[in-house]
Amino acid sequence: MKSLIQKAPPITEAYDTSTPAFQEYLGEVIAWFDNQDRVYALIDAEARMVAPAQKMLGFRLALKIAESYRILRAINEPMTITLLNPVYKETARMQRRENHPHGEDSIRFKMDALVHFEALNPKLSCRLFVIDDSCPHFSGETAQAILRQDFPEAVATGKARFYFLSKAIDDNDPDLPPGMTHKGGPNRSVKGGAVLLGIRKALADSMVTGEHIIIDNDADLSIHPGQIGLLLEPILQGRAEAVAGSRREQDSVALIGGSRNARGHFFIKIWQHLLPELSKQIVDTNRAFKAFKSSGLRRIIDHLSVYTFPYQIELLQACISESVPLEKRGIAYIDSEAASTQQGDAITETYLQQIHQIAYIARRYQTIDPSDPLLNFLESIGEETWKKIEINPPKRIEDLLIKSW
Repeated sequence: MKSLIQKAPPITEAYDTSTPAFQEYLGEVIAWFDNQDRVYALIDAEARMVAPAQKMLGFRLALKIAESYRILRAINEPMTITLLNPVYKETARMQRRENHPHGEDSIRFKMDALVHFEALNPKLSCRLFVIDDSCPHFSGETAQAILRQDFPEAVATGKARFYFLSKAIDDNDPDLPPGMTHKGGPNRSVKGGAVLLGIRKALADSMVTGEHIIIDNDADLSIHPGQIGLLLEPILQGRAEAVAGSRREQDSVALIGGSRNARGHFFIKIWQHLLPELSKQIVDTNRAFKAFKSSGLRRIIDHLSVYTFPYQIELLQACISESVPLEKRGIAYIDSEAASTQQGDAITETYLQQIHQIAYIARRYQTIDPSDPLLNFLESIGEETWKKIEINPPKRIEDLLIKSW
């Protein structure tokens, strides 16, 4: 194992996990893992002790994929996996690296991963649904062109599909989330509406064999799609109908950009106060790598009404409120920060807007006393006050009520 750890190619960003060098290394780790008598958990625990975190990053990511493949190969009943891929200003990441400095070739890479799953186990049927979130840069059309050119059979058979939120709104699509408006309207989508349209399309689909698992995912390669099997294990073992991938578990592997780490720390404290029961179960709510049984989603889909970033939090809270068994699973996450649309001037929704949405969730699902002082304070403040808080946040969120802002 030590020699394999030493051989791992360097990983500094998400793209590095899709290179030929890493793919070759992954093959070596899988071959080694498949000949081990020890289970994944024991091997990973040993790896965490023998090398510094940065040095063993590649090995532990490869190990997670190897364990995922083991789980996928063991499935003995028909199963359909639908991977949702919302896109907004993602044309750069869809390109090959030689054509763009931030290129990840993300659409081809994900489609190749799903094709590989079917080769691992013929009982699997895997699809990719791309949902354009009213992108002004034609992300949906770019993905459509890539899939039609490189995966024409998948497009013809419905294994690769593309939906456009703007068109769904114009056509009053029956699967459109209720009340959804165009970007300038009061119920605009900031990713959430696109994902919920994808979920509704998946639930309405008749081309499904066996158990249907729907996976919420980001548009980039920050989470290697080879890890999908990790999310399925609690579902296959009958313990869960929803599984949230987490970067915060003991066996998680994470390389996270510094700006993102600092930016959301106070925000996390706030949502944990507003949604205390969820905070006891799931620490990492905002990572878009979650698997749901279709039966569980059907129980909550009509409750979901948040179309912005906190849609992920509502998905989880709805599971708790509607008694959909929920678990978490440690994953490997390698940041894809350079081309992010959620930093600096590119941020499409402020933290205060998200906090107001979470306060709305707290009231709808009755997660906290409606007279809670912090809840009422957070609902009452505007952007000017919030900017002062962001500049100098208190150590405890309770101190928000003490200081005059």
